[in-house]
Amino acid sequence: MIDLSHYPLPEGVDDDVPLNRTQLGRAFSVSENTITKWVALGMPVISAGQNGVAYEFRLSHCWAWKSWRDGETRATKERGDLVAQQASLRFRNRDDEDEEADRPMTAAEVRAEAEADYHRNRAAEQRGELMRTARVRVAIEDIIVAFGTAMDTLPDWAEMEFGLTPDQVQQLQDKADAIRQEARMLCERQVGARGVVAFDSPQGQMAI
Repeated sequence: MIDLSHYPLPEGVDDDVPLNRTQLGRAFSVSENTITKWVALGMPVISAGQNGVAYEFRLSHCWAWKSWRDGETRATKERGDLVAQQASLRFRNRDDEDEEADRPMTAAEVRAEAEADYHRNRAAEQRGELMRTARVRVAIEDIIVAFGTAMDTLPDWAEMEFGLTPDQVQQLQDKADAIRQEARMLCERQVGARGVVAFDSPQGQMAI
């Protein structure tokens, strides 16, 4: 059970009458097909529509469920991002091993190599050839979020604008999901979790 007190309705929103699917979709700016999909995923209903009787929903219950589900989705993504980052760092350490890996470096060698790397990267960063991926990842995450939001609302917009059938809306939703996932994977491959990103590679593309 979801504690409604954790996800209260925004101030000024009434909850004194039940809503049908059309009204609930209007409240959340989504289509009736999306409401139906959410019901299948567990969104609470007051009464299930059947034999000509419309579905009835309590707005506060549906708002709490949607807010909880959005939080779970974000938490899952954050956990996945953390696992991917940890794995990338571990894999990088393995890839960086060479034939002399069996011979431990002396403290002086470690210090000298670290200082040399620092000065090389610092000089390249000042020339604008390198950028720290922390800054790049923040910018890309903002772009992905905006892009993902657009992909989420595209099927609903197309349904209302062009009168698509439920099957056509689902096909468009599947295509939008695939495009969004492909974009995220491309960004992750290009940026990864390393320390710097070079923009002036010989091929003219972003390179790690």
